Amino acid sequence: MNKPETVLSRDNGERRNLRARRAMIGAAAIAGVLPLLAFACTNAPSNEFPTGNPTGSASGGSGGSGGSGGGDIFDGGFVEPVTISPVNPVMKLEVPLQNQTIQFTCNDTGTGQPVDATWSLSSLELGTISDTGVFSPNGKRTGEVTVHCQQKNSESKSQTNLKLVIHAMDNMGSVPQATMDVLRGPPGVSDPTWKFLYPYDETVFPRGILAPEIHLEQGSFPGNAFYVNIVAPDFEYEGFFNTSGFNTQLQMSQDAWTALSNSAAGMKVEVRVSKVYNNQKYGPIFRRWTIADGKLHGTIYYNTYDSPLAGQTGAMMRIKGNSPTAEVLVGNCTVCHSVGADGSTAAAANHSGPGGTFDLTGGGLNPPIVWQDSEKAAFAGIFPKNGEYILIHGAPGSGNTPGTGGQWKSELRTKNGTLIPGTGIEGYYAQTPAFSHDGLFVAFTDRNPAAWQTSALALMKFDPATQKFSDFEVIGTPKAGHHLSWPAFTPDSKFVVFQDGTGDDLVTWGANTGRIWAIDIATKQMVFLGQLNGDGYMPQGARDENKNYEPTIAPVASGGYFWVMYTSRRTYGNKLTSDSSVTKRLWVSALSINPKPGEDFSHPGFYISGQELTSGNSRGFWALDPCKADGNTCESGDECCNGFCNPTGDPPEFLCGPKDGTCSEEYEFCDTSADCCDPEHECINNKCTFVPPN
Repeated sequence: MNKPETVLSRDNGERRNLRARRAMIGAAAIAGVLPLLAFACTNAPSNEFPTGNPTGSASGGSGGSGGSGGGDIFDGGFVEPVTISPVNPVMKLEVPLQNQTIQFTCNDTGTGQPVDATWSLSSLELGTISDTGVFSPNGKRTGEVTVHCQQKNSESKSQTNLKLVIHAMDNMGSVPQATMDVLRGPPGVSDPTWKFLYPYDETVFPRGILAPEIHLEQGSFPGNAFYVNIVAPDFEYEGFFNTSGFNTQLQMSQDAWTALSNSAAGMKVEVRVSKVYNNQKYGPIFRRWTIADGKLHGTIYYNTYDSPLAGQTGAMMRIKGNSPTAEVLVGNCTVCHSVGADGSTAAAANHSGPGGTFDLTGGGLNPPIVWQDSEKAAFAGIFPKNGEYILIHGAPGSGNTPGTGGQWKSELRTKNGTLIPGTGIEGYYAQTPAFSHDGLFVAFTDRNPAAWQTSALALMKFDPATQKFSDFEVIGTPKAGHHLSWPAFTPDSKFVVFQDGTGDDLVTWGANTGRIWAIDIATKQMVFLGQLNGDGYMPQGARDENKNYEPTIAPVASGGYFWVMYTSRRTYGNKLTSDSSVTKRLWVSALSINPKPGEDFSHPGFYISGQELTSGNSRGFWALDPCKADGNTCESGDECCNGFCNPTGDPPEFLCGPKDGTCSEEYEFCDTSADCCDPEHECINNKCTFVPPN
């Protein structure tokens, strides 16, 4: 197994570059030659925006010549007869990009004249270089890239480092320059009633989502122009907004958000907002956000009963990636759904039509039904690997979930509906069942028809090989009049997250209340997820509390966190503020990995952009997309059926394929943590996972 290099950044692009370099080094070792891969030093400052006022376009650093020897393990210690100009430049990008490029030349060291050369980069994450040495940035992140030139028809070669810093700016509504100068100036006076409504302080955001909106209270002095300023190492954002001081909603451009979230990945940033009223500056007021160094991969699936897209009727909906709009997956009142963690299978009821199980592997809308049953597939537990098994949600008669008639105990079926007898589950009314992400446990609401007004939370082991359930135990007992329901496992199977709520039908409507808790499976210690629930800090106070339901958890950790999606009837800033009967939407919170015993390991939630704003949405799943066969392009191993995303060619293209003999990068398949390239990674749910130190 190759020894891992020291990882200086948690950015996925940098990890992909390490993987590509490992592949190149391995190939060169077989040939008996090591390629030139050393990183030239740069004396550029660590942060180009210490005061938030960047200037310039590109400048040379004060470092040494562009790659003249030095005895590095990769360069062989020789002095090249060509050099690159400029040497160690710093390129200051304006985002949105404005046709910015930098011209490199490969020069003869004797004459100083340019020579014909071939050009390459150590990474394509920051931009591209042309055959004539013109570097074109993509503006997606800050960072460094090594530029290589090799004289044609010669072995003479050289390299230098290029550093990119970014100044991203929006001017929404053409704020005049004089007003911009006031907003950029010294701090203004205080408006004590002016405050943030959304996002919440200390929210953790993943990369790869739509830019969050900032919602503001009006305050005593309604602004007519607003300024958002965010500074991170080598990055600054300035957003100017000419908008009303009533129901103020500010959203940076997607290009600016992408550059910020990539550049500040793994960091906490301070978001400062100021306003102008009658030419007087107020603020800034502050929020702190953490940008997790990871994307949430896959597709969001959810349930609605009144979607305009679905003709004001019930439907399973989906949001692909960071799409700003939802799609109708299956309409015609196909509801009460579940989705398998690997994105292969869905199950749903349709009390007047074709409910059952659906094959999602084709990726299209209106997926084929593989087992048809109008009711029994409602809220089924789906085995996480190819949806091989479906655990039927029990119906005790009294205490049924809405729409379910009759009475039946739970049973295990195959994906196509074949009953599997004698599994050990047949003696239970297992409601809202959920498999662990490794498929070795199942949690459910244990409903007793003789005492159906209170329901406990139960756990059983499951052996996929023998198709048997065993070792029933109650892991949570509610107080009188409450039900513990809608369990979901963290990917490491250490915790079950669940809803503690009222309402015998276990749903989100009427006067039913809900709070989300976690239970440590080993110790049975209950943990209230206070930051997720929002008690004590949400702007509307008691109106927004005790209204969180139906948690589900993404199958793959990302950026050092688990991610839980839930239904909430809280207000959404100043955009959804009416009665809780019409504010049912989807939210996501980060969960810290490996928390200390008994501590709240949740973080404040964020609203899912892309869901319909005018429909009630619930029971969201962030599932992986159906896996890709070998030979398909990929970004990470969790996209691939074989579990590996390998670099191929030079410059490398990443393709799904079998294990290539090296260690496993983040998101790639592992059996143990020793399989992972990075010592900071743990093997969680057979994926190498970054786990930050406690």
